[in-house]
Amino acid sequence: MQFLINYSDMNWLALGPEIIILTTAFSLLILGLSDTFNNIAYLSKASFTGVLIALVLSIYLWGFAPSIHAQSDPQIFSNALIHDRFSQTFNLIFLGMALFAILASFRYPGPRIENKSEYFVLILIAVAGMMFLAKAGNFITAFVALEVFSIALYILCGFSAKHGTGRESPSQENVLDWETQASQESTVKYLLTGAFASAILVYGMALIYAGTGTTEIRLIGHELQTNPYSHNTLVYIGMGLLFAGLAFKVSAVPFHAWTPDVYQGAPTPITAFMSVATKAAGFALIARIFFTALPELQPIWAPIFFGVSVLTMLVGNTGAIFQDDLKRMLAYSGVAHAGYLLIGILANTQDGVASIIFYMAIYLFMNIGAFAVVYIMEGEGKDGNSIYRFKGLAKRRPLLAAAMALFMISLAGIPPTAGFFGKLYVFMAAIQAGYILITILAVIASMISVYFYLRVIVMMYFHEDETHETLSVNPSLGAVVAFSSFVILFFGLFPSGLLSFAQSSIPF
Repeated sequence: MQFLINYSDMNWLALGPEIIILTTAFSLLILGLSDTFNNIAYLSKASFTGVLIALVLSIYLWGFAPSIHAQSDPQIFSNALIHDRFSQTFNLIFLGMALFAILASFRYPGPRIENKSEYFVLILIAVAGMMFLAKAGNFITAFVALEVFSIALYILCGFSAKHGTGRESPSQENVLDWETQASQESTVKYLLTGAFASAILVYGMALIYAGTGTTEIRLIGHELQTNPYSHNTLVYIGMGLLFAGLAFKVSAVPFHAWTPDVYQGAPTPITAFMSVATKAAGFALIARIFFTALPELQPIWAPIFFGVSVLTMLVGNTGAIFQDDLKRMLAYSGVAHAGYLLIGILANTQDGVASIIFYMAIYLFMNIGAFAVVYIMEGEGKDGNSIYRFKGLAKRRPLLAAAMALFMISLAGIPPTAGFFGKLYVFMAAIQAGYILITILAVIASMISVYFYLRVIVMMYFHEDETHETLSVNPSLGAVVAFSSFVILFFGLFPSGLLSFAQSSIPF
């Protein structure tokens, strides 16, 4: 038997950002063995530089990548990967969140911890896995990429800054504080539920392969369109299991229960990273599969998406009302936003997918800004992220309070912020596709969310400070808050440019 390798479609330049990220990660892993380089100042600058170079290259590649409007063959590496503007757009989201996690490293990992390099390496490995997931051209690539970033995040959730120096032996008794216990609980819950979700996901992929005879995403769509025998029970069951596994990754109801506990226990920079990057990775694959491979089965999966979307919006917004911990509140908020994004998938049109890209780009800056403020305000212990810590912030730090108010208003979808247009375009795509009822329900869910977002603003502007703590703002986080505020206001006033960008990034 002769084994032939097709060298003609090996587009290494298209994988330039991923190669840069992986090279940076492995280099830091080796350099971290030296005491000279194993310090936050060097590691953060080196990883930041690597991510920034990959970001610039992704922007460059986006301009030359195949698009649905100027078609050319996007498949590379024997159809294992798809290089198009859609994947490069999500690269920008992943790399943007990586920059935030790196900028937040001034406080974390702690100075006593010796394995500092692993923190940055795991972030970079997670980003690389997400980037390959957005490029996945078949189920095998998608599953491997998903597991790569998931395993990295399992470790990062338990990468507590208070855990020790890294030299402790298993027999050595340690007194664990609340942060460490919460971090350990976070990683165990995420690992166990994530393992079950991965098993369900791969089983669904296997059934779709059994029913269609292929694992290639685009070829599955062709089979379903041309071969009536591919419309069989195996494919239907596999499709349901596949969606269940991906619904876990994006925190859709009823697969959302892990989210508040994991978000609360994980270190805040990792929580922020997960809140956007994991959701973006999940929706990149959902959009790729259901828009490209399974549009023929829309009459079957549309009612499921309808029900899950409605429940996700209502449960997420209702659950957030009862939270006093801001990280848990933002976790439920993320659940609700997953419901809004599912509406774009339900529409199953080019405008629907474009609205998802627009929404994710805006959600990136809304969440980066909100979590940056939470990280600045973070205290010690179980109540370190309590909403009551924001009392009187408008008097102590008026600019910081104004920025947080802007992020809350934008997350609620109130004009003239970019968050308003994010929801508007998703709702318009649904209306154009004939889904009037779900749009009405989404508006009702958005009205519910106004309560808990405005609650934060009320704490800052209408309550007196009871702690009188000295509040210092790190320059890097201050820059993140300022830049995120500018982006939200700019695209709230001039959204057309970002919308055009999103419409040019529709997947094949």
